[in-house]
Amino acid sequence: MSRVIPATGSETLHGQDTTEGDVSRRPDDASAPAPGPAVLLIPTPALAPPEPRTRRGRRRALGLVVPVALVALWALAGAAGFISPRLLPPPAAVAEAGWDFVAGESTATLPGVVPFDGAAARHVSASVARWLSGFALGVGVGVPLGLALGLSRRAGELLDPLVQALRSIPITAWLPITLVWFGLSEGAARYLVFIGALFPIVIATADSAARVPRALVDTALMLGTSRSALARRVYVPAALPGIVTGLRLGLTLGWMSVIVAELTGQTSGVGAMMFAAREIGRLDHIIVGMATFAVIGLAGDVVLRAVSRRFVAWSEG
Repeated sequence: MSRVIPATGSETLHGQDTTEGDVSRRPDDASAPAPGPAVLLIPTPALAPPEPRTRRGRRRALGLVVPVALVALWALAGAAGFISPRLLPPPAAVAEAGWDFVAGESTATLPGVVPFDGAAARHVSASVARWLSGFALGVGVGVPLGLALGLSRRAGELLDPLVQALRSIPITAWLPITLVWFGLSEGAARYLVFIGALFPIVIATADSAARVPRALVDTALMLGTSRSALARRVYVPAALPGIVTGLRLGLTLGWMSVIVAELTGQTSGVGAMMFAAREIGRLDHIIVGMATFAVIGLAGDVVLRAVSRRFVAWSEG
């Protein structure tokens, strides 16, 4: 099977020029083939036939074996007295708290008080909104920046040291300066999620773009692709599987950053609920929050994989 990529256009690309990455300074090569309509066939493995539903269902059910076994072990250890309920409430108590969180009777609360009973929809929707808005901003900044770093030598020399230094700063270290910049506001929470999602996307995109095989580029040029079209017609499609991996990492780390973001004086959100539960010593509420983070994070990754699969199916053997 082959992927057909039409070839047109011109652009400065990392490692493809002989004048320090600036194509605009290179004189036209009379011996080069004249640009024109051409196609580049990228050999790709044949797609495997769809997996039968019964086999797919068994595989998914198998993934539940370890979590169920751990919960059973947790319950048995608690019942035998090996674990104090003050340190780890039994699964039944956590399940009851989870039911109260989702379907309990909600009551009016004073300003600044974080509710729990019946407040699942309020907290989950607030956290997911912060997550998705921060992640979207991370994609909008991270993918173009990563492509610039991966495809342009000059951009890499100029920006890569700064990017590598900034990505080493823990997300919690961004909290104090974010509070100074944004105050106790929704903007502070979304900015922290953006920071958490940004750097995995930048690094994965840059690395994937820089590792596109040279033979693929040479073939495109031989078929008449202009240098300005290489990024759009060759580099981005070939690097797309790696870019998707960066998006998945950014999505997960952005979601993990939500709990730090909700330290910015929020009264809604799963993280805000967990911090309020810590103040009153409700470990069952905290575990419910952890389970909520786990389920929503998994669901987000599943959705992203499903959406991106149609764009990278050619790379799957």
